Amino acid sequence: MPSSFTHDEKAAARLHRFLGPLLLVEVVGVGMAMWAWWTFGDSGIVPGSFAVLGPVALAVAAPTAIWWLLRVRIHVDDRLYRVQLWPFPVRSEVPVRSIRDVYVREVRPLRQYGGWGVRWRRRGDVLYSLGGKKAVTVEYRRKGQTRKLTVTTERADEVFAALTG
Repeated sequence: MPSSFTHDEKAAARLHRFLGPLLLVEVVGVGMAMWAWWTFGDSGIVPGSFAVLGPVALAVAAPTAIWWLLRVRIHVDDRLYRVQLWPFPVRSEVPVRSIRDVYVREVRPLRQYGGWGVRWRRRGDVLYSLGGKKAVTVEYRRKGQTRKLTVTTERADEVFAALTG
């Protein structure tokens, strides 16, 4: 019987080291554009570049902020294995009794699945990844077919232990 386990997996640390300063620059750019607009308003003093800078910085900052906030939530208890891409409602739930095999492996999300996030490769083969190569794969039966759910996580050994323990 699996033991209880909960973990929120963030994007890989090296990606966070890149996204943090990028998000800071974008927020400063939006702030400068808003300050110029509020200060000078319709007086005609504001250069055209500030009028363009704000929307462009916002259009880039929003996806960066979302990627910064993304988490893969992993929860294992005695009856259910649940993986969710938070803050979105995308999730996979596998009843523990339907699990046939659990193993830790290395994956290359870009090469094998075409990218990061939630990826569906073939019917019944799903990947949740925010970076990293170490993954836990669960093979289970649903509607008479064998399916796979793979999650990249820095704590793959703990997820494996919770699912097999």
